[in-house]
Amino acid sequence: MPDSIQSADDLGLMRGFPPAPDKLVTHENQLYAPYNRWAFQNELALNRVVDVWRGESAFTPFAYDLRDLGEVTYQNRAGTRFTFEQMVEMSYTDGIVVLHQGKIIYERYLNGMQPHSLHAWASGSKSMTGTLAALLADEGLFDPDAPVVTYLPELRGSGFDEATIRQVMDMTTAVKFAKDDADPVNESADYGVVMGWKERPADYAGAETGCAFLATMQKAGAHGDRFAYLTPNTDVLAWLMKRLLGKTLAAIMQDRVWARFGTERDAFWIVDPTTAETAGSGLLSTTRDMARFGQMLLQRGQFNGQQIVPTQVIAEIERGGDREAFARGPAANPTNQGWSYRDQWWMTHNDHGAYMALGYGGQMLYIDPAAQMVVAKFSSYPTPTPAGNEFWSAMVALPALGRWLAAESA
Repeated sequence: MPDSIQSADDLGLMRGFPPAPDKLVTHENQLYAPYNRWAFQNELALNRVVDVWRGESAFTPFAYDLRDLGEVTYQNRAGTRFTFEQMVEMSYTDGIVVLHQGKIIYERYLNGMQPHSLHAWASGSKSMTGTLAALLADEGLFDPDAPVVTYLPELRGSGFDEATIRQVMDMTTAVKFAKDDADPVNESADYGVVMGWKERPADYAGAETGCAFLATMQKAGAHGDRFAYLTPNTDVLAWLMKRLLGKTLAAIMQDRVWARFGTERDAFWIVDPTTAETAGSGLLSTTRDMARFGQMLLQRGQFNGQQIVPTQVIAEIERGGDREAFARGPAANPTNQGWSYRDQWWMTHNDHGAYMALGYGGQMLYIDPAAQMVVAKFSSYPTPTPAGNEFWSAMVALPALGRWLAAESA
């Protein structure tokens, strides 16, 4: 790793007993650099969590066909050419697994991470929640074209009133936080408090629960007009599923996915002060188990001889969302022209049909159907996604790897 990129150990974080005050990682500073270098691998110690049992199914190991990726190169935004291996080291990687045709061809762990280590998915968690919602919609549990308030009447009069569930799933609702409530990491100061990421100020007078907070959100514009990336949409989806099934999100994930395809470890959800899962940001797993989830989706929902997610659900995700709505939204920029957002997945619509789960701090699950490639990458960037060059280097390197593998297999 380059000298300028220091591991948690190099930084002296949580060294000694007790650690020095400026080296102490706490619940309050866990999302911020440099403390996230330690925190993203130690969320069980810093947060309240609930377990997602891996079930009684036998562990399913991956086969290995390790490849030298040194000849895979890409060009960053500044025009400098780097190798894939250099990208891994420069982009604050904690763990990365690359699958090709179901086999591990590349695997590295840095910053003290190990294959068994749990790591934060951050906003990559949204894609797990969205996949569960798409699966349950396919089963007929709810009508995606119905208004959200059909099932959650508590949201009448809020910014979600008149929005459909489909608009929630694809984040084309016209909801917004209060104008004076911006927070670059937690999206909103009050939202960060309610969800348990920030300590409650002594003078706090906002909503006491996540559901109560959602009912206070305001509307600005027309639902369906543009894509706007806001985590509360994911919270609404989780609330809907929990309301209709009478189960926690952890139990839904366990029953429908996690206990069915031979994961190595239990997963965990970080929960808010009311023990509700932080559905848009709080999932924890190993790198290989994240890759297993991606491989199952790549295989159109099949894994270990089981149809875990219906084929038609995967096909619907792969079709993508409204590209025009994405282009009209605040997330659009010159590097993601032609993208869309569907069922809480980022859809590139590139020539390989790749799509991704993305999370704060550099969490990525990249699925390339044309190349038969899955990349699970956990990181601890010093800058919020996607502000830093670390993010964009990876976003160029992964398609380059997919093209290289497709050419090698041709």
